[in-house]
Amino acid sequence: MFKRTVKSKVVCEGYGLHTGEFSRVTIHPGSEHDHILFAKKVGNVVRYVPLGIEKVKSTMFATSIGDDQFTVFTVEHLLSTLHGFGIDSAIIEIEGDEIPGGDGSASLFADAILDAGIYTLPVKKDFLTMDAGFTVEQNSGFIKYTPAAALIIDGIIDFSHPKILKQQYTYNNTPEQFHAGLARARTFGFLKDYNTMQSLGLAKGSSLENTVVLDENDVMNAEGLRFPDEFVRHKILDLLGDLYTIGGPIKGHITSFKSGHALNHLFVKKFVSQLEKQYVSEHPVLQPALVFTA
Repeated sequence: MFKRTVKSKVVCEGYGLHTGEFSRVTIHPGSEHDHILFAKKVGNVVRYVPLGIEKVKSTMFATSIGDDQFTVFTVEHLLSTLHGFGIDSAIIEIEGDEIPGGDGSASLFADAILDAGIYTLPVKKDFLTMDAGFTVEQNSGFIKYTPAAALIIDGIIDFSHPKILKQQYTYNNTPEQFHAGLARARTFGFLKDYNTMQSLGLAKGSSLENTVVLDENDVMNAEGLRFPDEFVRHKILDLLGDLYTIGGPIKGHITSFKSGHALNHLFVKKFVSQLEKQYVSEHPVLQPALVFTA
């Protein structure tokens, strides 16, 4: 349970799922004192943004982070890969406005990081953990947290579409299960929603090459699905990435039902709020603070 970073520089490039524009991500090794830090050149100045929930700027169909100077769109698949592989120290250099979409899964990042290698740093990993459970709800979905010694996610979805219906998958957050069970699960969408998303300036880079597309009755992609339950696996992939916007790894048993980026962010904000209350109750003479526990 030590901190991890990449052994050498990792470069991933391609076109964004929503902007359709070319971008490049370079993951630089971090030190034992670092967490996840985003870097982007704005004009002649390189700006640095540390990962944290206050940096989340949008959760509409994807998760975007930034500050008052720049925004980076669709960070969830990259963050999910870092979370899944236990990488908690790195500098993420962004060239462009959106993280490359690859094939719509996390394979672009997972394969590149495995090729570069993962380096264990000489300092213990820190985790955020709660003593009590809680639940957040939004519309017909919910996310429930229960204290646990590791991160476990029970994902459940329920769609009326005949190729999805109700699916459930349990994910234990280890590098092995991430690579085998989540990394290749692609984003999905419905043909009937495409025009609406285009009118919102979204899905400009989406195609059958990087999205599982469903018409009224079937999957339109000629190669079909990579897993019978690829849809729920991708929902967990997204949730794992959105959880990492806290700024570090957590421990707990999470049950998600019909989750999406907005609900995921609501859960993360509630988690931090509850954690600060817990910290104040344990240290009444100190001010609230987001602290990590070993």
